[in-house]
Amino acid sequence: MSGQKVLNLLDITAAGKEVSLTDLLTADAPLVFARAKDHPPLTLLPPRFLNRAEFASVFPSGPVTRHEPMLCAASDCFLLGPFGHVVLANGQLLRQSVLNLDGASLQYSLEQFKAQFPGDCIPWTAAPQAVFSANGYATNNYFHFLVDCLAQLHWRDSVPALGATKTILTGYPPEAEATLPFMADAMSAAKIALHDLQPFDGTLLFCRKVIFPRRNTGANPLKTQWLRERFGVAGRPRGQERLYISRGSAPRRRIVNEADVQKLLTAHGFKFVDPGKLSVAQQVELFADAALVVGAHGAALTNALFMGEGAGLIELTHTERVVWTYHEVASAAKLTYACVVGDVVGDRSEPVFADFEIDVGALEAALKAVM
Repeated sequence: MSGQKVLNLLDITAAGKEVSLTDLLTADAPLVFARAKDHPPLTLLPPRFLNRAEFASVFPSGPVTRHEPMLCAASDCFLLGPFGHVVLANGQLLRQSVLNLDGASLQYSLEQFKAQFPGDCIPWTAAPQAVFSANGYATNNYFHFLVDCLAQLHWRDSVPALGATKTILTGYPPEAEATLPFMADAMSAAKIALHDLQPFDGTLLFCRKVIFPRRNTGANPLKTQWLRERFGVAGRPRGQERLYISRGSAPRRRIVNEADVQKLLTAHGFKFVDPGKLSVAQQVELFADAALVVGAHGAALTNALFMGEGAGLIELTHTERVVWTYHEVASAAKLTYACVVGDVVGDRSEPVFADFEIDVGALEAALKAVM
């Protein structure tokens, strides 16, 4: 159809050369990849409590590897968009550089960069040296930035050759980063040196060599350990505080009977906190000092990665949004996990943002199970 663009996907494992991690930068081939066979799997721990048995299949137990740990490298190519899609000069898109190939995800990137679709005549910038593209799916979200982008820097510690590269983390220009202050805040707290970063504003960047991990999402043991070490809480014993993560004045995903929830939690010695009002470093310390955290499904629960082993996390959610994200976080951090599933109240058109009601009796049972 006139005006339509057709994506030409290329699988690097079929077209490229497999090498060792140590030879990734020096291999004489335009496309190479290296499998990391020694990465430990994530061992999922069954929830200590779940009040809706119909959702048990969301929370399996045992070892799991959702994404094969792999580093890829491409020569004479372009980075497209804030999430680091790797495109060859002939317009082929490398499959491993894209986490989601669904229409909505791709449209999000391509709609912002219509004039830059590979093959069109457009301006571009160039990186003077090899780059490591750690920016991946949804870097403009606190969870995805910490877990799927920043934590990918664990590769730099295990593959010495990456020390000669510049790193891309956000894929956004400075003015866009300024509207998402957690980015700069997290990089500062993690002691990321500015001179190690390659400027990249999301428009086309020509790279003589780009290295990137196979795009993935979710917590795993290596990402968790790297984050704990970089934020200075590795090896810290379990804390003592009990925290309820308030949604504050959030316009969506509100707990409509939060007053009842807070009454119950007050009786059990909980403090109420709004992490959105704290710096990233303050959030890390807050969660590192916690023995038990209760909170609604949302990015603030990412900070459970900094809790000491053996602490507890109780996630509050609803029937339209029961997902494995924070079960994996808890398992990677070796926490006790429980999930209380409530009911949507009002508009169901956008389940991710829906308000909901929690069964206070179920929450009390979860507290007893975890404590």
